[in-house]
Amino acid sequence: MLRKRFRTARLIGVCAASLMLVAGCFSGSSDNKADTKVNQQKSAGNPEYGGTLRIANVADPPSLDPIKDPSYQTMYAIGYVYSKMIDYKIGKDVPYGTDELEGDLATSWEQSEDGLTWTFHLRKGVKWQNVAPVNGREFTSADVVCTINEIKKRGHQKADVSSIASIDTPDDYTVVFNMSSPYPDMAYKLAGNNLWMLPCEGTSGQFNLQEQAIGTGPFILKEWVKDKIRSYVKNPDYYVKGEPYLDGVQYIMTSDTAAAVAALRTGKIDVVGTVADMDTVNSILKTNPDVYVTKEIASPAMVYMNMAKEPFNNLKVRQAIAMAIDRENMMNTVRPGGKLMGPISSFLPGALSEKELKELQPYDVAQAKKLLAEAGYPDGFETTMMTTTAYGEVVVNGAQWVQEDLAKIGIKVNIDVQDYGTYIGKSWPSKDYEMGYGLQTPWLTADDFLISMYYSKGTRNWYNINDPKLDQMILDQRSILDPDKRLDEIKNIQKYIMKNVMDPVTLYNYNALILYAGYIHDIYPQPEYGYRHVALMWMDKSSPTRTD
Repeated sequence: MLRKRFRTARLIGVCAASLMLVAGCFSGSSDNKADTKVNQQKSAGNPEYGGTLRIANVADPPSLDPIKDPSYQTMYAIGYVYSKMIDYKIGKDVPYGTDELEGDLATSWEQSEDGLTWTFHLRKGVKWQNVAPVNGREFTSADVVCTINEIKKRGHQKADVSSIASIDTPDDYTVVFNMSSPYPDMAYKLAGNNLWMLPCEGTSGQFNLQEQAIGTGPFILKEWVKDKIRSYVKNPDYYVKGEPYLDGVQYIMTSDTAAAVAALRTGKIDVVGTVADMDTVNSILKTNPDVYVTKEIASPAMVYMNMAKEPFNNLKVRQAIAMAIDRENMMNTVRPGGKLMGPISSFLPGALSEKELKELQPYDVAQAKKLLAEAGYPDGFETTMMTTTAYGEVVVNGAQWVQEDLAKIGIKVNIDVQDYGTYIGKSWPSKDYEMGYGLQTPWLTADDFLISMYYSKGTRNWYNINDPKLDQMILDQRSILDPDKRLDEIKNIQKYIMKNVMDPVTLYNYNALILYAGYIHDIYPQPEYGYRHVALMWMDKSSPTRTD
């Protein structure tokens, strides 16, 4: 059985999840020296130029249009090319998961005392990449207006800009957002996963945003052969002088983690992000001791249900499913640990404590059976749960874990493994499913989760949630300017969701293991979707792709 196989390989000890890059404390290996390699990056001196970063990736994006497609693969693909107004701070001394912001295309910004105006001062001299039809012209306030207007028209990020009533552009380097109501999160929204600045040529249809990306970022998209390879070259006109150090980045598509690991061992791949257990990591470190490993809090794992379909329109059924899943053991077995979560990620301000989460969503098989019987299903029922391999085989393993847990209360789950295009492009957003298991965007504010997933008109409410009281609570918290009062209300909303909605059944933020070849240096990522930090990375002369 799957459970037996997992538990045989389960690590004996797993660290508590942390957002800081600190030494790992895994203890499932006899080679403790290898374990200390986790998150231990050596200083390698001054950066050098050259080399191409080769990354193993499991799936391609449905398109390159960040306004149309919410897929994480889309954001990863265009994150090298486009820039944001504001971003999370990066650098050697910046902790992973920082909430400190810094300018990207904007140099500074301020909110008025009444909260109704945000003013942004743009960086002068920033050039769009020298690719037709944009042809290297200067980035201006007009591009900000084009981007925000296009998002308001058709973007999945509409909620992020819904409080912007109008935009003024006093000159080419100043943008003023006039708000319909106070919105303290605006700067953090602009630094989040989805608000990339696009050229007016793209939003007006002068080039196809789905197939081409032309930005102001550190790399230029050179080639995209769908489901095979995606290549970037350095942008010689990037506004940060001297960066990037790499000549380029190349994505190689493979869903086979073992093949990717073999390629890493032999120098044919530089980065692998689909390894899910420390036994494999420690095995790699025995033969390739210079490999650098990071452990980072990552996406939410969750079970979700279509509330428009029976029996998932019954709250007791959803509560029974939540109670039947042994999510703590699942997190520490299917994944190399993590942190339990509720309706928002565990690391965000306003997140419920582990004690609160266990009280609201306990693992209790007996109570789950009782709730199922009270709902009219004493003998359980049969259903289909969709998932996808696009996040790696570990996600299918997670679906199998849920399948086994739900069988204990009489629910027979048939797993439908879909290709990524069908899963993210049709089944989930079209609500053409009964149950699902997968990952959600690791949004960076509590409001991102609440307004996107739980609001009845949310752009990621793919569950048919429709609760007028919850809607009002979510809208009201957005304009609370007092930080403490707002955090209290965010906690109250989460408790309401877990008591009265319980969909999706959020399980945990898992620990992601990322393996880098030892000749790569100055690796300082942040959890947002973007690759500005890759402009800081460099390879020493032992890299196979250095030609000097």
